[in-house]
Amino acid sequence: MELHWLLPLIVCLYSLRALPLPASGFVIQDERKCKYARIEKLLRIRCYDMDLKEVPQNLKTSVEVLDLSYNRIRKLKSGSFQRYTDIRFLMLYENMILSVEPGTFEPLTSLQEVDLSNNGLTTIPMELFTLPKLRNLYIDSNELTHLGLETLQKPITAPLEYLNVANCELQDLPDLGVLPKLWQLNASMNPLTNFQIDGLANLCHLRVIDLAKTQLSPCSCQQVTNHIMMLGANPKFVPVCMEALSIDACPLPYNRTIHSETFRSCLSTVDLAVSRSLWLFAAGCFGGVCFVLLIVIWCVSRCRKKRAKRRMSQAQKRKPFVISPRNATNRQPEDEPLHCDTAKPSIIVH
Repeated sequence: MELHWLLPLIVCLYSLRALPLPASGFVIQDERKCKYARIEKLLRIRCYDMDLKEVPQNLKTSVEVLDLSYNRIRKLKSGSFQRYTDIRFLMLYENMILSVEPGTFEPLTSLQEVDLSNNGLTTIPMELFTLPKLRNLYIDSNELTHLGLETLQKPITAPLEYLNVANCELQDLPDLGVLPKLWQLNASMNPLTNFQIDGLANLCHLRVIDLAKTQLSPCSCQQVTNHIMMLGANPKFVPVCMEALSIDACPLPYNRTIHSETFRSCLSTVDLAVSRSLWLFAAGCFGGVCFVLLIVIWCVSRCRKKRAKRRMSQAQKRKPFVISPRNATNRQPEDEPLHCDTAKPSIIVH
């Protein structure tokens, strides 16, 4: 082969070698797109494992379930979710999120569950606690070394029912004030060296708590177990203590838990919410009954008007009649019917 043909061939082969080839041997462009689906009538958009570096802004604004897990998002900006105000469930786990700008979650007033686990956060975004419908919060496997809860307005607005702060390097349970609806707490794999039993007085409906792989003292473990059992929890959902201590060695601090003013305040908050719900239910029932009665009255009135109108129309269609002169001049026996003239009045001869 001549030299002037050999050089271009080498360049061509080197260029083809540099191209990323799939198993089939053809060069194709990566066309991964977010997948749309319906789950129990909710619009779900799944942008899972797509190497995204920010929240995409070209999705349907009516999305209700958004999965952005396993991406490379480092920062959540204040406008990241401004277009998606209908989101109810948001998955952001296994990203590289290091910071969240103020106002990021503020538009998500319908948000019920958010998963921020396995990221690089050092604090919990405070505005999450102001969302009116947030029930489940997963923020485990973050280094929450700077919570900054001193400025948090308590009690929080979010009606939290489940909180997962496992493996977050916590020295104590986060103080979020009274949480009357919280029934499950996962604080496992944290040191919790500064744990105080007083913090459980805010959780008057706590039924499940996970404190596995913590550094709780045997007395603290026993106090937590007794407290949860007093609240009526199932024994399989309470911490397993390695040794049982006597009451003298580990007293039961009921004055700091179920007999404390904080615990009574938590219960009163629950009772107030229940009574408010009952009043709203009663008001709704009363309003429904009144509405049905109004509909019935309206229907009856309409039927009566139609009946009266029908009678009037029938009366107008009847032929006019006059009393016969024979009846006027001669007395008839009582059993003899009157004679009627159906002639028009204009032709009656007097």
